[in-house]
Amino acid sequence: MVEIRVGFEDSTGAPGLMRRLVALFDRPSVSYNSALNEVQVVAEWESRGVVHVLCAVESWLAEEGPDSALLSVGDRSYTMVAAAGGS
Repeated sequence: MVEIRVGFEDSTGAPGLMRRLVALFDRPSVSYNSALNEVQVVAEWESRGVVHVLCAVESWLAEEGPDSALLSVGDRSYTMVAAAGGS
């Protein structure tokens, strides 16, 4: 199992990201931590879970999310930036 966390500054986009991730994973695998302002997903390493989360975050950033988000997979963190032409 791997925990994938997506942190962002503005919590107004959290419901949109949650909807995208719940459509891909079991509802119990996705949670929102309001204290840390991050969405958390628990997925199997062997699955395409990490790739699915990356794609969901990328489309969320481009369509309705903030300018960037901090994506943490296990003990590594990456900043994802909204593609040019996004909101």
